[in-house]
Amino acid sequence: MDAAATRLKAAAVCAGVAGLFALASEVARRRRRPGALDAPTPLDVRLGLTTLADGRKPLRWAFLSCGRVAHDYANALKCVEGAVLHCVATRAEKDRGRAQAFAALHGFATTAGTYAAALADEDVDVVYLSAMHSDRVAHVTQILEAGKHCVVEKPFACNLADGKKIVDLARRRKVFVMEGMWTRCFPAVEKARELVDAGAIGAVTAVLSDFGFDAADSGSYPADPKDTTSGDPIYHKAIGGGALLWAGPYPIAAGFLPFGATKPKSVAAAGTLDPNTGVDLSCSLSLTYANAAGGAPSDRPGACPPRGATVSLYTSIDAETAETTTYVGQKGRVVVLPPAHCPTKLRLELKAAGRGNASVSEVEYAFPAPSRPFAPVAGGDACFHYPNSHGFCYEAAAVQRCVNAGLTECPQYTLDETLLALDLADQAKMHMAAA
Repeated sequence: MDAAATRLKAAAVCAGVAGLFALASEVARRRRRPGALDAPTPLDVRLGLTTLADGRKPLRWAFLSCGRVAHDYANALKCVEGAVLHCVATRAEKDRGRAQAFAALHGFATTAGTYAAALADEDVDVVYLSAMHSDRVAHVTQILEAGKHCVVEKPFACNLADGKKIVDLARRRKVFVMEGMWTRCFPAVEKARELVDAGAIGAVTAVLSDFGFDAADSGSYPADPKDTTSGDPIYHKAIGGGALLWAGPYPIAAGFLPFGATKPKSVAAAGTLDPNTGVDLSCSLSLTYANAAGGAPSDRPGACPPRGATVSLYTSIDAETAETTTYVGQKGRVVVLPPAHCPTKLRLELKAAGRGNASVSEVEYAFPAPSRPFAPVAGGDACFHYPNSHGFCYEAAAVQRCVNAGLTECPQYTLDETLLALDLADQAKMHMAAA
């Protein structure tokens, strides 16, 4: 990197997200050699559909629910230029005290005792929904019919049919909605996509990705498996529990990255089911892709080779995995290093002559600084409940760019990809039930 680019990079780190946007505009005019890790990547590599200017108009956020993930998201918004913490709502007026405490902790301007009251607020531009996903259709329908833009925490819905209802309504209403696949907005993943699309590792022949955690670390197993209020919701099938919905969206989205919303040629799945509750505790997915050109070589760098590609995914709520995503190409590999669902590090391995030989380079991305202090976790000295939640700022910044640019979905993770992921989860459950 030349001296001018070095100065630009240093300035961007100091200026946070806004600086990174400015840097993106500058480096987009520079010629980068494919495979270079020393060239910064714009935060939106999807066809340049959003720009720095698109992200500058202030947008007022409302939070529906104020749990642990909402706490982390609110802190991350303090790194996003133009993000205004406006309103926090609870489902019932009797719980409004929780919203008031949350608002005081983070500096929200106001609270509401019901979701409907928050959505009736004309000052609300964007809604962040982190309430239980078993009520997704009702909640998101309410948001979209109020004409509010929306970010929906994962999973987007409990099945494909429900997901289609939400997407169809959003498209009819012409309102922005996005599943909160924040992973796609991390600079490390943006760089991985750029390298793959540029053909740095040649035609992609395989994707390997895993994400598993031990739900018992933070939740309790139900004393009564038939009572959905007993134990952690993750263990109850009736309210959307299980690995495929709670952890599966991450490796599935990682597997889609080189192929977008293209449907796999084949899908196979195997896993383990809890004998008491029936939820899927773990699942291995195997996908195959045929060349989109029907067997002829594609002109697009990084495209699936004529003989096709395979994708191997694993998810679990029964044990913690290494959590790595690897894109394997005919010329090398791109490795998204742990934790791959919220990564700060990326490794590029370019094949050299002979088996087992490669030139290896790595890059690490620092989080931007907040414009005001993070709020601490209640009763603790940390600021975030979950690893690298600071990185929610990348997703929130992408949402603001999209809304200000007039887009109704995020090009970094499209609604068609969201629906395909739900379809894949449905298929996997069917495979497991039939086994």
